[in-house]
Amino acid sequence: MWKHSTTNLLLVLTFGLAFPAGAQAGEPDWIRYSLGAKRAMAAANYNEAEALLKKADKEAEGISNNTSHKAITLGNLSLVYKAKGDYPNAELCARQSVDLMRKMEKRDDFSFAVALSNLAGILKDQAKFADAEPMYEGALAIIEKMRGPDSSEYATVTDNLALLYMRQGLFDKAMPLQQKALVTYEKVLGPDHPDVAIALGNLAESYKRTKKEKEAIVLLERSLKIMEKVYGDEHPSVATALDNLACFYADQQLYDKAEKLELQAIAIYQKTVGADHPDMAITLDNLCEVYQKQGREEEGRKLRERSLKIAEQSLGVSHPFTLSVKERLEQMHKAEVPAKH
Repeated sequence: MWKHSTTNLLLVLTFGLAFPAGAQAGEPDWIRYSLGAKRAMAAANYNEAEALLKKADKEAEGISNNTSHKAITLGNLSLVYKAKGDYPNAELCARQSVDLMRKMEKRDDFSFAVALSNLAGILKDQAKFADAEPMYEGALAIIEKMRGPDSSEYATVTDNLALLYMRQGLFDKAMPLQQKALVTYEKVLGPDHPDVAIALGNLAESYKRTKKEKEAIVLLERSLKIMEKVYGDEHPSVATALDNLACFYADQQLYDKAEKLELQAIAIYQKTVGADHPDMAITLDNLCEVYQKQGREEEGRKLRERSLKIAEQSLGVSHPFTLSVKERLEQMHKAEVPAKH
């Protein structure tokens, strides 16, 4: 089963621009639109966030010495596109943001570390691992120098680098980083912060993949409780936590529990990010596996066909997840064809 969960650093939060009392024309509106986009992102209103950031970008055009404003806006827009599953535009905006910061000679600036980390995450999600790893390492070097190795920002990039290793099956490299990040999050942010929940889910996946089931279930259940406490019952992060726990139940042959949670996750994704989002494709494919294990092949096949269509449209035909769904669907079709004698 395919898993997903990443923490991002939002440039509008971390860039730390100081706006003078006598702000330039257009700057107050740029700030207002940027902060509005931040709130929209937190509420998973990605279309609204995109619209606000495009307005912010337009306002930035009227600001003199606007390179930093443009870089921030493009970086945040890249995260919105990533959340919507539009990886080509996400990568384009993220690269433009990094390039602008390079021109500003901000290579030792915290904002540059954030931009590198966010671009690395977008590349990682497209399985461009060789390109992503040095960007994570560069971001960590800058953040360690400016914020220290015990900061929440350092933990975020560390956990995301661990996800890069997980995607490559390098769990011995991933788990120490995940454990370190979790300790830092709990110390700095508190035990009930959403980033703690994400870190718990990521570490649980490594535990599950290395046969540490008892440790994994404790972390997954705690992760879900935190997300529900913070966001309520209808948020994409809650759906992801439900899906993670459902996958574990399916592996333990607790199919009724798994199906119930997957259906809850699908309903939340449908209502929040929409029916054509990559997270919907992942969860549909995971539910297909639950049905397959129960012998419900026809129901499962329809879900996998829908999953493949979404993945092809949102991730592209060459994405590893898309290819894996296509291969599994072909296997299902082959199994349906009776052997000729």
